[in-house]
Amino acid sequence: MTVELVSGYLNLTQPHEVRMYAQAFAELSSIALYGPLAKELVQAAAGTYDSGF
Repeated sequence: MTVELVSGYLNLTQPHEVRMYAQAFAELSSIALYGPLAKELVQAAAGTYDSGF
């Protein structure tokens, strides 16, 4: 499994490492917003930024 990082890539070869990243992805994706809800959140954040808050 290859994980893309900010400064490069991380190659995971140990099964426990792959499981750890798969679990983290599952947990984060379960609380993420998608589609119109994600767009609404980004637009609200951009509006706050434009307002100077």
